Amino acid sequence: MPKLPEYNDATLPEFLAESGTPTVLVFYSAQSKPARTAVPVVEDLAREYEGLVRFALVNTQGASDTLDAYGILSLPTFLFFRGGQMTDRFIGLLTRDKFEDKIEENLRRV
Repeated sequence: MPKLPEYNDATLPEFLAESGTPTVLVFYSAQSKPARTAVPVVEDLAREYEGLVRFALVNTQGASDTLDAYGILSLPTFLFFRGGQMTDRFIGLLTRDKFEDKIEENLRRV
C-alpha cells in the first residue's frame, strides 16, 4: 500500500531525532477512508518536496503511546516538525493545494 516509510511507537522517536529537515507525520489507519484517501496525495507531495521535507506515515495500530502523546483523536492528522519540535498540525482531508499551502507556510517559519 503506502510507499512512504512507516513508523510506530518504537521507531518514531529515532526518526524524529535523526534529521534537522522539516518533517510531516501522517497519522492514518487502513480502516479510515479519509486517511487512506490522503496517502496518495502525501506520496505525491513527498516526491515534489524531496530533499526539503521528509514525510512519514504513522499507522495507528502499534502507535498508541504516540497517539496519546500528541492527542491524536481523528484521522487523518498531520503533524509538522522542525528541529524535533512539533510546529503545526491539521486534522482531516485538505485539497492538495491547501496541503501544499500548509507545507509552504511551515517552510517559511523560522
